[in-house]
Parts: sequence; structure tokens; C-alpha cells
Amino acid sequence: MNHQKDRPRARRGRTTERTAKRPTRRARAASKARAQRITHKRAKSKRTTDARKRILFLLAGFFLAGLAYVGVLVDLQALRPDAYVAVGENQRARTVRLAGYRGTITDRDGFVLALSTPGTEVVADPQLVKDPAATAQLLAPVLDLNEADLERKLVPSSPTDRYAMIAPSVSDERASLMAAIMEDDENDDALAGIFMRAQENRVYPADRLALPLVGRVDPQELGYSGLEWQYDELMQGTAGYERTETGLFGSITGGEYVFEPAVPGNDMVLTLDYRIQYVTEQALIEHCEETLASGANAVVSDPRTGEILAMATVVRRDGQCQVPRQNAPLVEAFEPGSVIKMVTAAAAVEDLGYTANTAIDVPEQVVVGDKAFLNHSPAAEYPVRQVISDSMNAGTIRMAQEVGVERLQYFLNLFGFGEPTGLDFPYENSGSVPEEWYGSDLGSIAIGQGIAVNTVQLTAAFNVIANGGLYISPSLIRSVVSPDGETLSGTPQSSRRVVSLEAAREVNTALVDVVTRGTGVEAAVPGYTVAGKTGTAWQVFQQADGSYGYGVEGDRKYVVTFAGFLPAEDPQLSIVVVVNEPKSATSAGKVAAPVFADVAQYAIRILSIPPGDRTTTHDIDGLIRGTPAPEPGQGVVVFDGQTGAEDQGTLDGDQQPEAEVVEPPADGQPEPGAEVVEPPVVGEVAASEGVTQ
Repeated sequence: MNHQKDRPRARRGRTTERTAKRPTRRARAASKARAQRITHKRAKSKRTTDARKRILFLLAGFFLAGLAYVGVLVDLQALRPDAYVAVGENQRARTVRLAGYRGTITDRDGFVLALSTPGTEVVADPQLVKDPAATAQLLAPVLDLNEADLERKLVPSSPTDRYAMIAPSVSDERASLMAAIMEDDENDDALAGIFMRAQENRVYPADRLALPLVGRVDPQELGYSGLEWQYDELMQGTAGYERTETGLFGSITGGEYVFEPAVPGNDMVLTLDYRIQYVTEQALIEHCEETLASGANAVVSDPRTGEILAMATVVRRDGQCQVPRQNAPLVEAFEPGSVIKMVTAAAAVEDLGYTANTAIDVPEQVVVGDKAFLNHSPAAEYPVRQVISDSMNAGTIRMAQEVGVERLQYFLNLFGFGEPTGLDFPYENSGSVPEEWYGSDLGSIAIGQGIAVNTVQLTAAFNVIANGGLYISPSLIRSVVSPDGETLSGTPQSSRRVVSLEAAREVNTALVDVVTRGTGVEAAVPGYTVAGKTGTAWQVFQQADGSYGYGVEGDRKYVVTFAGFLPAEDPQLSIVVVVNEPKSATSAGKVAAPVFADVAQYAIRILSIPPGDRTTTHDIDGLIRGTPAPEPGQGVVVFDGQTGAEDQGTLDGDQQPEAEVVEPPADGQPEPGAEVVEPPVVGEVAASEGVTQ
């Protein structure tokens, strides 16, 4: 028993000894509790810090939001209230632009030469285009454009590139195709940045008919050439608009409605007759091709009113004569040659009392200054009418010497040379009549070299003789018609007496002889009495050494002219034809006179012009006839601001030297020998009376 009682005691003694070094259960619990208190304290401190930060961030956010809200309120109420009101209005308002179409241009009888019609254009904002290649691939076949070129337009050239014209004028059919593909939602990405806009289309129903005169407009419907440019402001319309209020489901009943009607531009009624314009252009093209000329121009007018019935220009380009953009009858000047002899004769008749039958002692040569002007005809007495009809240089210069420098210069100005025509056409070249004459200038200018004129000036000058000595300024605009139908005045015109009626009749007689038996026989029109004058002049051009001059015999360039009117007894039609650098012949009688006849025969039928009274005869049988030939002289050459002396001459008649065939000059170059001047300031020419003696 004692042994059994001792065993547990011994066990307890062993346990105590083994665990003496371990912490007691109470100690472990106390340690664990202490550790929990420390951990809980630290966690609580961290959660408190995070909460405070979140609160601060939240307060900062509210503060910034409030600040922004205050800023917006300030912007809305104080800085830009009108802009935001406009935004709101635009969101509920629908505005439709109403085009104010540009005025129409018609000929004298209402044939439309230019008008504006509704159209569509396609534009792009390159910054909004997402995939230029895909967009180009989709649009190119629809708009009939080159895909590669279209893609280049859709790529922005700079960060500020926000506009590209894709198609300035789209037909109704293609516009419908564009509208269809734009309505397809599948094309939204490909068509991003592509827009269709309503616009005006300027249409020219007669194509290139009268193109140099009528002109053209740019894609913004602003004139940049011809009458389109000259009267751009007058023909521009004023756009209108229609404004309505709309909601989610359409227009708002009783909402705002504003209608501002568009105002079309003024219509222009020209003095042109489109039929005569057409035949004149075709005749010039035909003869330009036949004579291998570098170009030609012509003016047809009614001498009684000064109205221009046709104004045509053709040039040789790419080996073919065609209608260009430059209006040569007004913007190019040239040395006219023997057509100016009409003025010399008129001055002699007016000042010296000559008649068509007054005999003049004509030598074989006339010396003026240090130059001798040859006549190439027997020395003899010739009547004034034969001096003009055979285009005798020496005889004409003798008359000029009798008239004198001051009076001849006076009459040249009074006939309208060296002065604006009054048409105020853009870049009109008024030519030049020298203010100071030196050396042989009297001889040169009397036969049409050393001065520069334009074709309209020449037309108006010959109309003086047709009108019995009265100058009537030319006219291109018959009337201007306002949008409400009111007819306004056309081109301002003036008139003045240049020579007496008797003097004009005597010169008329001499001009009839030019066509009946002189240098202009090929200008004859069957059944009609034609009065006119030929002119063949040398042109200034650049020589092989770089200088400018008339060249030498066998190496010259010519400008040939025929100016005339009919019927001579009662002139109702005048025509001036100018041909530049003909190659097949160099005589005005062979080159320019036939064009006059072709145009005249058509125009007299269109205008129903009857033959004149043929009771007046122009018989010069039995008179000694001279043989016209080249005539050397000296005159002033003006080129690029430089003045110098150069040999010159005037040629008229059937026997003319053939010019060597050379390449024509580049299209668009100024007329050789013509002084280049700035566009003149044109005002109405004051009426004045010529001196009658």
C-alpha cells in the first residue's frame, strides 16, 4: 500500500521538474492578452488615419467641384452669357440657308450666256477623317475621282488643316448616290469628316462662246475674269434664311418663325448678238488656221449707237486656233499700220479743205528727219482718194506735213486713240500716242507705226466716218435689270464732233475706193457698197542678240488689219479684223479683208440690213495708179520702259514679200511693240466739239 501511494507522488515530482522552466498557463494567457492589446491599439490607429485622409480628399473634391460650379456660373452669367444663349437657341432652332443666286448674263435678245443654278458640293474636315484610305475607296467611284488623289486630300497637311474641297460641283445623280451612302449606318466611320453642302453652280450654256469677254467665276462664285469680274459686286446675290423652333418630335407649334428672303443679283443684258458672236469666232478660227497665224481678234458694232455686237479672240495653242481667256480687243494694243491713214486724210480734209479729188504732188520718196520714205510708184499727182485706196506712204506723209505735228496729234486723240474706251474693262490697254514727236515721227505715225491702239479704239475711230464725223463711245452693256424687274442704265456713253459732215463724206468716198479698186477688194460684199482700209504693220519682237526691234527684210513679223463699214451710203454695220503673225501671206488685203467679208455677209442677214442707195458713184478711171510697196522709216519703239529708234514700214497691196514660217509666240504674251500700261482709271469721256475749218 505504501509502495502504491509513493508512485503518484514520484510522478508529480517528475512533472514539476520537467515543466519548471515553462511559463504557467496563467502566464501564457497574460502574455497573449498583452499582445492582443498592443495589436489592437496599432490597428485602430491605422484605421483612424485612413479615414481622416478619405475625409480630407472628399472635402477637397467637394471644394473643387464647388469652385468649378462657381466658375461655370460666372462664365454663364458674366463672361459669355450671349454665347450660351446662342448655343441653346441653336439646339432648338433650325436654320435653312436660302441662296441668293448670282445675276444672269444674256445677249441683247435674251440668249443666256451665264446663269447660276442650285448645286451640291462635297467637302471634308481632314482632322475628323478616321481612315483616309477607306474613305477614298468608298467615295472615289461615287464622285468619279482618282482614289489616290482623293486620299491625299483627306490627309491633313497640318494640325490646323480643317478644310478640303473634294468635289466643287456634283451632279444631281451623284448627289443622290452620296446621300444614299451617307444614310447607311455602316458607313459612319468611313464617312466621318465628310459633308455635303448646297451651293450655286455657275453655268455657261454656250460653253466657250464669248468666253474672253464674259469671263468666269471661281468655286466661291466670285468673278475673276471678264465681265464676271468687272461687274462682280453688281451681280452678286444676297443670301436669305428660314428659321424655325424645333423639339424632339419636330417643329414647335407656335414657336419662333423668321423668314428672310434671298435677293438675287442684278442681271446683265449685253449689246452682243450671240449669232454674230458665233460666226465671228468661227471665221477667225478658220482664217487663223488657213494663214497659220498666231492669233486674231475682231469687233463688230453698230456705228449709229456704238453698241458692240461681237467681240471675239482666237489664239494658236498646241498647234490649233481656239478661243482663249484673254480678251485681246481691249487688253492688247498693236501698231496699226495703214488703217491710220484714214485719220491723216480726215485731218487734211478738215483743216486744209481737201476733197476726195484734190490732187497731191506725190514724189517717189519723202524725207522726214533723217529718213527717206519711198513710194515705189512714179512721181505724179494723185487724188486723195487714190492715195488712200492704193495706200501710198509718200502721198499720206505729204498730207501729214501739210497738216502739221500738233494738228495730226490733236486729231489722233480726238478720234479716241491713246484714251480709254470708256468700257472700263479690267486691264484695258489704252495704247499710246507719243506726246513728244522727234525726227521722223511725223512720217512714221502718219502711216500707222510708232503708235499703239486697241481694236475697240480702231472700231470707234472708223465709226466716226460712218456717223458723218460724230464720235460715239462704244457700249457693251445694254441694260442692267434689278431683281424686281426695274431696268437700269447700261454703259455710260458720250459723243463729240470730230470732223464735219462734209469732211466725213469725202473720207468715206476714199474708203469706198479702197474696196472697189484698191488694196481691199477682197472685203467686197455682193450688192453692198463697202468702205474700209487695209493696214499691214511690222511687229516688234526679240532679236537673236536679245534686243528688240522690227527685224530685217526676210525676217519680220506682221500684224494685218482691215477696218470698214457698210452700206457706205447709210452705215449700219462696222467690222474691224486684226490678224497676228500670218505665215501664208502678209498682206492685209489677202488675210484680214476676207474675214471682214465673211462676217459681214452673215451679219447683214441677221440684222436685215438692206443695201444702201447706189446712185452715188466713185469713178476714178483714167487716174495714174501707183504700186504700193514696203516703206522704210523710223519711229519710236517702246518696250519695257525703254525708248529707242528703229526702222519701220507699212505694207499694203497685192504684191507683198512672203514671211518666213516661224514658230508662233507663247499664248498669253503681250502684243510685241505695245506699251504695257497699268489698268487705267476710267471715267465718262466729256463731250467736246471738234474744230471745223
